Amino acid sequence: MVQTDGVTRPSDDPAVVRRTQQTDLARSIPLGVILPLETSVLLTIAVQHFDAPGWARGTIAASAGVGLLLSTFVTAMARRLPVATMTVASWVIAVGAIGFALSAWGSLVAFVVGVVVGLAAININLPLLTATYESNYPAAERGTRVGRGIVLKVAVSAPLSIAMGAWLAEHMDEWRVVVAVGALSAATLSVLNRRFPSQPLGEIRGDRRHPLPRFELLRTDAALRLILVSWMFMGFGNLMLLPLRVDYLSEPKYGIEASAATITMLTVAVPSIMRLLTTTFFGRVFDRMSVFTIRIGLNLLFIAYVVLFFSSTSRLGLWSGSIVLGLAFAGGDLMWTLWVTKFAPPGRTADYMGLHTFFTGLRAVAAPLFAYLVIARVSLGWLAVLGAALMAVSSVILLPRSIAAERDRLVPNR
Repeated sequence: MVQTDGVTRPSDDPAVVRRTQQTDLARSIPLGVILPLETSVLLTIAVQHFDAPGWARGTIAASAGVGLLLSTFVTAMARRLPVATMTVASWVIAVGAIGFALSAWGSLVAFVVGVVVGLAAININLPLLTATYESNYPAAERGTRVGRGIVLKVAVSAPLSIAMGAWLAEHMDEWRVVVAVGALSAATLSVLNRRFPSQPLGEIRGDRRHPLPRFELLRTDAALRLILVSWMFMGFGNLMLLPLRVDYLSEPKYGIEASAATITMLTVAVPSIMRLLTTTFFGRVFDRMSVFTIRIGLNLLFIAYVVLFFSSTSRLGLWSGSIVLGLAFAGGDLMWTLWVTKFAPPGRTADYMGLHTFFTGLRAVAAPLFAYLVIARVSLGWLAVLGAALMAVSSVILLPRSIAAERDRLVPNR
């Protein structure tokens, strides 16, 4: 990390880069344990053990979004404290570990509240993490290095999702064991975050203090405004459908009635394996292509997954949809985490990311709740059509900028 006039510059210190990479790989292991919980395991417990009503399912599905909505408050707190950025992140995730422990209390309300606290804490620190990546990794290799951590995370999550699903299929009454694993993983993640090379985020000279997202950036940065509008369409369509995969696979009315093991296989293991195989490729793509072009390509993959997964009850359709979703996730993870580093001025990455996570949080809370409210009145097929249509609109919005960006990239001195 290098600071000049209070602005953090990307580090060229090999020791900092090496320690950041090592720590990021280490923390990818507990993150890989938590990923199946966040993706489907906790929702499967809610459906199959608690027979949870729609409000509870929607709230659990929106847990990550709650964290993203609150991320700007944590970023504002980090700016005011003379404490290393990732130390603040460590404190917050310690609270998440307590939340996971609370969810094992036994009642549905305690389960929902604990899950929300636990998963929100995991996601609330993303602006701080992105700012740390920017300051610790050189720009030319940032996507590749972050991709290594994602690869390890999904390598851990794939077999664990199968193991968790198999355990729950045979021992659903002992679901607390799975939740305890989540609490231990969050506690481990909290410890590892403190080992990240980081420094106080620092306040921006002349900037007013407030914990709200930096909405003024939407007025001054047209490219940021465009991509956030596009992402709102795509993200709402995607987040509306992701939790409904569990319902689609488990509810008798859809004709599949899959076991907990099959649900985790299709919703976590198969996508994780594809992410494992292709994340490194997408890391190289991110380092070389424009954000607009990558986003359109990923949107097309998400549309293909929706068509394949929700239009069939056959193994071929369900597996094909899960495979394509894994491809889309591989690029989407990197894109979501790092795209602001290509837009934000030096020292403002956390603020740009905070704005991004705030809008992601809005749709991550609203989309699942919307889905579970309307699914009783509208068929899942129509919701799938709506989701795919929103993704298509997102791509159309970005198309002119993508064409211009690729033309400039290929002919930089035209």
